[in-house]
Amino acid sequence: MKPTLIVLSGPPASGKSALARRLAARHGYVHLEMDAVRLRLLPGSNSTRENRVLAYRAMHQSAELLLDRGVTVVADASYGHAEDRTDARRAAGAAGAGFALVEVTLPLDLALGRCRARRSRHPGDDLTDERVTELVTTFPYTGEGLTLDGALPMPERVDLVERYLGIKLRTKPAKP
Repeated sequence: MKPTLIVLSGPPASGKSALARRLAARHGYVHLEMDAVRLRLLPGSNSTRENRVLAYRAMHQSAELLLDRGVTVVADASYGHAEDRTDARRAAGAAGAGFALVEVTLPLDLALGRCRARRSRHPGDDLTDERVTELVTTFPYTGEGLTLDGALPMPERVDLVERYLGIKLRTKPAKP
């Protein structure tokens, strides 16, 4: 598989980060998580749109540099704004790399339960029950890539993404 920017998109608690970590570990990809990038750039920052835009830019610039060096990148964030998805595609294109979009869905009750369970340790400071309800019920899915049910067991999610991407498990992860 040529270097590819794999974008995992969806509302909070859909399992994007867990899936990204699993794919990165199995295949030697680099995982870029928007919340981690935001907090590294802006320690103690809130999840405002302005702060998230800055983090998206940094994440996409990093992805472009890695892709240009032949490294596949898994980026996970909500990607609920069209301009964020467009910028990710631009970064992949600038590096001559592939682009794959995986949109993760989940039922509202599961999203609320997951958000409540992780509230004290998650950097999403704006994820109240009301905000999660809004984000899950109005998420702008595009249908452009793979739509994946975030309620499925993790092994099934990984298998579906690997089949979508047409990849086989390597015996040894590649070194970036």
